[in-house]
Amino acid sequence: MSAIAVVLGVVLVLSVLVDLVNTLVATRNVRGRYWLTRILYRQTWSLARRLGRVLPEGQREVLYSLFAPVSVLGLLVAWIAQQVLGFALIWWGLEGVSGLDSFADAVYYSGVVYFTLGFGEIVPTDVVPRFGALFEAFSGVLTTALVIGYLPALYSAYSQREQHLMMLDDGCEDRITPTSLVLARCPNGDPRDMDAFFTSWESWVAHVIETHTTFPMLALFRSQYVGQNWVTALGVVTDAALHVEIMDGHSRGPSYWMLRRSIRLFQILTDGADLSDYRARFEADRESNNQLFQQLHDDLTSHGFDLLPYDEAMVHGRELRAKYEAELEYLIDLLEAPRGFWSHNVGLVRHLDHESQVST
Repeated sequence: MSAIAVVLGVVLVLSVLVDLVNTLVATRNVRGRYWLTRILYRQTWSLARRLGRVLPEGQREVLYSLFAPVSVLGLLVAWIAQQVLGFALIWWGLEGVSGLDSFADAVYYSGVVYFTLGFGEIVPTDVVPRFGALFEAFSGVLTTALVIGYLPALYSAYSQREQHLMMLDDGCEDRITPTSLVLARCPNGDPRDMDAFFTSWESWVAHVIETHTTFPMLALFRSQYVGQNWVTALGVVTDAALHVEIMDGHSRGPSYWMLRRSIRLFQILTDGADLSDYRARFEADRESNNQLFQQLHDDLTSHGFDLLPYDEAMVHGRELRAKYEAELEYLIDLLEAPRGFWSHNVGLVRHLDHESQVST
């Protein structure tokens, strides 16, 4: 029994230390199916989603907004609890600890050592428990130090991600669509007006790839503003880049590189996910999607853009969107993101009337 307790304690301590280093230190996270971080986030986020679906919209957004920051603190508590429990099993199974008469004493002693309180009622008397106590105290200090150093980097990455969302605007005060964005940014029908825009957003996508790989829980952090989310913003800008890609003579420009970066991000974020239902859904909706594309082609043409011939544009556009449409919808559902990206109401509206713009 003593040997089993020690072995189990060692497994608990080592597993949580590996999980901690993988989450907070490693620049490339290795996924472990049974690691504490993965289990905690998978189960708690699933529970939060189920609860959110039965709450009114306002309360649902409060719940989702609180989830990510609270989960970081919950993860710290879980790491600490597993380490304290693991070391308690080790002390309970070892000899050479004076004053330790029960498992409750072992848990108490483990907590005292872990938090470096040093009350002295229970003390190690043999060499192995003494060095073990030093290692446990080191583990407690290390865990605290890593979490304290991790939080500024996490929130800095969040801030940089959200700042760019403030620049996603089509001049109206309604839902921002890829088409309205392109029309607003190219008032004279020249897609080159969006080159700098796509270059800027390509850098943003590269930043999201790097930070969301290093800080996976960052994906769950909500925007400060209702109706805005980084996933839907990514979808709007990526679709806008696709708009430019079906224009004659403008392939392989900044919109192309923006699309490449976005598709790579979608692949990374949905690695291992089952997307078969989403792909089947889009295949079933092909006819309605063709109608939407016809409307898009007409809107862009009437604005003055020179598009590829309709059939060629439809085939090219469909091929490009097939590379990320299932992934985008999966992420929207997974993260409970709002459907669409809504602009801020500032009381200053620019109407997208192409004829009046040209005449002036």
